[in-house]
Formats: sequence, C-alpha cells, structure tokens
Amino acid sequence: MYSNMSAYQEKLRELTQDEVVSQLEGADGLLALTRAELFYIGEAGAQRAPLGEIKKVVGGKGGTLVVMGEDTPLIEAPVRAFQVDELRLFFESVKTFVARQKQVGAQSPAPSPQKEAVGHAQERPLTVDEDTSAPVNSPAAGAPPSRPTRPAEIYSTEPAVAPPKRRGGLSGGLLKLFSLATLGATGYWIYTNPTADLSYLIFTGVLGLGVALVEWHASNL
Repeated sequence: MYSNMSAYQEKLRELTQDEVVSQLEGADGLLALTRAELFYIGEAGAQRAPLGEIKKVVGGKGGTLVVMGEDTPLIEAPVRAFQVDELRLFFESVKTFVARQKQVGAQSPAPSPQKEAVGHAQERPLTVDEDTSAPVNSPAAGAPPSRPTRPAEIYSTEPAVAPPKRRGGLSGGLLKLFSLATLGATGYWIYTNPTADLSYLIFTGVLGLGVALVEWHASNL
C-alpha cells in the first residue's frame, strides 16, 4: 500500500501544481482536492473533475463512488477503498470548495438581470447525504434543479373485464322453476299415458320441451 501511495502522490504532483487542500488515502487509491479540481488516482490511472462541473456525487451503487457531471461521470472510484466516515468528511470539504468556486464564477462579468435572477433561483449548495453506505451529494451550486420525477404509469396487461350483468333475480328464479315444472309435468303425462297415440305423445313431448326451454331462456334475460 505504501509503495502505491508514494506513486499516487508522485502522480498527483505531476497532474497539478495547485495547493492540495484536502486528501484521503485509501487501500487502492487517493482522493485529492485543490481549490479548483477533484482528483482520484488509483491502480487504473488518474481521473480529475473541475469543481465547477460537479453536479452530484453518488456512492454505494455496485460498490462504486461516482462523481457526476452534467450528463456523464467525471470520476469513478471504488467505495471499499476508503473508510465511510473519512469519505463523508472529505466530501464535506468538497462541498465547501464547490460553493467557493461558485462564488468565484459569480464575480465574472455580470449577466443580464433576467439571467442573473434565473441563476440565483437555480443555485443549490452541494450537500452530503447521511446514508452510511457512502456520501451522496445533491446537485452542485449553479446546477439547474432536477426535473420532478414523473410518476410511473400503472397499467395492466390483462384486457379490461366488464362487470357481470345482473341476470334473473326473483323473476328469473320463478321462471326456472316454471321451466322445471313444465318438463316434469310433460314427462309425468307421457309416463301415465303410455297407451296414447304415438304421434300425440311425440307432439306433447316436443311442446312441453319447447315451452320449458323458452321459460329457461327468459329467466336469464
């Protein structure tokens, strides 16, 4: 670790001649802060982020600390390389110097009153989340407020089922009883008159069955 850290320190001196106001040594890398830039130097090489371009810092996802710019990550470092409490204190320093960088930017030639008013309305200081997994910072000073998250649309892939229609009721129940009674009466008459003419028996059976079916169908309307 110590030999690697010496190499990291040497690399930092090559990258910047600015005063290092805060730094954090980890098992696999070095985080360093100047008044204008944030550096991460690890086994994979060096990464740097101008403080004025930092929009947020997200920690803990997949064990990676991500310093985000407007649309893309500026620095990616393993969270496990650092102690959580020390990491949080370090990013408190980052928050302070991001705010100072914003003040320096505000001293540039004054924009139009309308733009200046919009800029002040959009300013938000860099803050450190209290999540113990890793520091998570809100948008840097000067960043536009994030758009409100649109609620996810909740929908069902199943076709809508129409509510069942009410069928029958009391009158439907009575018609079903009449239908069964008609069938019973027809069958009983045929059973008790076996010597009647065959054509008359067939006619009576068809008529009784037809009436019973009509009554049953009507009970479902």
